[in-house]
Amino acid sequence: MENTKKYPMVELSSVVTVEDVAPEERASVVSLHVDDDQTRFIASNSDSLKEADENEACVPLIIRAQGKAVGFAMYALDEDDGNYWIYRLMIDARVQGRGYGSSALGSIIARLRALPDCTCILLGVKPENVQALRVYERAGFRLAGDILDGELVMRLDF
Repeated sequence: MENTKKYPMVELSSVVTVEDVAPEERASVVSLHVDDDQTRFIASNSDSLKEADENEACVPLIIRAQGKAVGFAMYALDEDDGNYWIYRLMIDARVQGRGYGSSALGSIIARLRALPDCTCILLGVKPENVQALRVYERAGFRLAGDILDGELVMRLDF
């Protein structure tokens, strides 16, 4: 496919990175927010970092695009079912729609897939969060047929 635009094509995975949140980056993570109409879909980053502080199984991640903080994610090995879950994935409202979420999701999937005890990834999504449902489906997640705390459970098997 030929690039007819006047700027070079850049693969997002080369500009989007996902890394563990360092202590000095916590303020940057807390400063990231979704649009007001999306707050019903996800816990705040502040609450998520507190959850990670209280639960050592939680791994908080900072999402960067070209070195700048643009999002937050968190995963954990759930002690109840022994599966890896993506607990959070958000992109700051100011930079949504640029593919950063999809690219970050791909990186998180690769990170989890590399773990020897990870055979699948689960996540929960509010049924009315249609945009997130599409992103997860494009990444290969399928509805698991369960509802947990009002969220549809989605699953990606390896």
